[in-house]
Amino acid sequence: MAKLTIRFETRQDKMNQEGLVPISCMISVSQKRKRIATEINIPPCNWDKSNQKAIYLNKKVYSKHAGASATLFLMESDINRINSRLIKIKSQLDFIEDGFRLADKEYSIEDIYSAFKNSNTATGIKGPQKPTERIPGVAEFIDTYVERNRASRAKKSLGVYKQLKNHLEAYEAWSGRRITFDLIGLSFFEEFQSFLIEKRTTLNNITIAKQLSTLKTLLGYARKHGIEMNQSYRDFTIKRQKLEVITLSESEYKALKECDLKGVSRHIKARDIFIFLCATSMRYSDYAQFKREHIKGHTIQLTMKKGSKPWEIPLNPISMEILEKYSDLAYPLPKISNQKLSKYIKEVCEVAKINEPVEIVRFRGAEELKQVFPKHQLVSAHTGRKTFCTLSLERGASVETVMKWSGHESYASFKRYVNLSRTHSISEMERVWGKMDILKAG
Repeated sequence: MAKLTIRFETRQDKMNQEGLVPISCMISVSQKRKRIATEINIPPCNWDKSNQKAIYLNKKVYSKHAGASATLFLMESDINRINSRLIKIKSQLDFIEDGFRLADKEYSIEDIYSAFKNSNTATGIKGPQKPTERIPGVAEFIDTYVERNRASRAKKSLGVYKQLKNHLEAYEAWSGRRITFDLIGLSFFEEFQSFLIEKRTTLNNITIAKQLSTLKTLLGYARKHGIEMNQSYRDFTIKRQKLEVITLSESEYKALKECDLKGVSRHIKARDIFIFLCATSMRYSDYAQFKREHIKGHTIQLTMKKGSKPWEIPLNPISMEILEKYSDLAYPLPKISNQKLSKYIKEVCEVAKINEPVEIVRFRGAEELKQVFPKHQLVSAHTGRKTFCTLSLERGASVETVMKWSGHESYASFKRYVNLSRTHSISEMERVWGKMDILKAG
C-alpha cells in the first residue's frame, strides 16, 4: 500500500513586502506531490529547515540576521503557537491516512488532498467547516492509537485499549449517541463511570478505574496530536481501591521449599522457577527473556521488559543453586508459560499446606463484594517478586537497598509490593522500644 510523506518548508521565492516567507506543507504519495498552503508566514531566520519547525531567537541573535526587522520579532509564545498549528496539520493528515489504512483502502495524493481540504478549519487551513459527522469518534480513534503504537507497546498493554473500545461502543449503543472528542468532558466521565457500574455488571471498581485511566491517557495523546476537545475531563478524579498484597511469609516460604512433591516433574520445575523469582525479584516477563549471556559473574545483567531499564540483580546462594541445577539446559531455567506456571504454583502451595484464609474485598459502585479464599489459590508467578521485597525487608535489608535490587525507582510503586507480617511488626516494635511485660488481670 502507498505511504503518505509530509514535509514542511518555507517558500523563499514568495517573500512578501514585509520580509516574511510562507510555510508550505508538501505531501506526497507514490512520488506524486501536492502543496498545501498553511496561511502561516515567518521571518526566514526563524525557520529550522532540518527539523521542519519554527525556532525562537532572542533579540540579540535575531538582530544579527540580514533583513531582520524589529517589528517582525517573534516571541517564544509566537513560535510555540506556529509549531502547534503545524503539528495539528500533520496530525490531521496522519489521521486521514490512518482512516484509509484501517479500512484497507488504496488512496492517492488526490484522495488525501481532497479529504484534508474538506476537513476542519481549526488547523488554520482555509476551507469549509467540518461537518459534525466527520468529527473523530473516540472509539474509532482507538484503532488509530493501537496501530501507531503497535511496534513500541507491549501487546498486553494495547489490549486494555481494545477493551475500552468495547465499553465505549456499548455506551454509544445504550445512550444512542456517537461519542466524539468535542462531547467528552467532566459530565461525560461521570455518566460513563455510572454506565460501567450499572450496566457492565461483571466489572468491579478496580477494573472501572483502569478503564477510566486508560481513557484519560488516550485523550492526552489525542490532545498532543492536535485533536481539540473539552478540557474539563481533566477535573475528573479517579478513585482507586487499595489492593491486597499477596506474599509468602517466612514460614510459608520455608514450607514451600521443603515440601515433598512426590517426584512430579511439573511441580518440581515450577517450584524451582518460583523460588528463583523469590530470590531475585524477577517478573515473569524478565524470566521469559532470561538467557545465559545475562549472567555476569555474581550478577544478572539485563534490560527490564517493563520500562526498558538496565537492571543488575546480585545472585545469592539460593538463586545460584537453582542455576547450577539446570546448568545442562540451553536456557538458565526450564521454560513454562505464565499461565501454566501460576497454575502449577497454586498446586505446589496447596501441597505445602499454604491454606490461610484470605478475605478479598472488592466494590462495584458502593456495593461491597467479599470472598474468602485459601491462600494457595491467590498465589501467582508475580507473588515471587512481592515475596522477595517483603522477606528482604523482614530480614533486615534497607528500603533503599531492596529498591535497588528490585529495580523500583519510586517508593510509591515499591510499597505496593510489600506486605510485612504481623509477627515482624511486633518483633520490630520490641527491638526498637523493648519488650513489654504481660499485664496481669486484677
